[in-house]
Amino acid sequence: MCASKVKKILTVDDDEDIRSSISQRLEMEGFETVWAKNGRVALDYMKATHDEDLPDLILLDYMMPIMNGQEFCREKAGIQRLAHIPVVMMTAGGNLVNVMDKVESRANAYMSKPMDDETIVNMVRHFLDQMPDTSPELTGPVTTNPEVLNKTLGINPESL
Repeated sequence: MCASKVKKILTVDDDEDIRSSISQRLEMEGFETVWAKNGRVALDYMKATHDEDLPDLILLDYMMPIMNGQEFCREKAGIQRLAHIPVVMMTAGGNLVNVMDKVESRANAYMSKPMDDETIVNMVRHFLDQMPDTSPELTGPVTTNPEVLNKTLGINPESL
């Protein structure tokens, strides 16, 4: 049985203190963290990242320079290999209702800033608990024998 992959959280916020605080807290809980200072940097990072290294969840600020949270969500939704990654939108408390209306359900959840460490950890765990475990488990012998692949899985070895 394979060990579970450490879950990776991408925090996107233009406030360095917030990025640092969230990352430190999540790392203390055993998560891997990466960060970006705006939506454009985050999208460029994810486009350049191999599928197996993509984040499992994105914590995204709504109001940022260069590319805000709404623009990020819209563009991410149009990229098939990124569209499935859940997004938790973070915004200043007074903007929460306006943000929920504007984002048009492209975020999976919303959090009002400031938020305490416990709330962040609970939100992250909630989303990760909802996700299926995609780590592969091998339950028997593996073969690359073309005849076996074709017979059992219907895979034409010449198409590989």
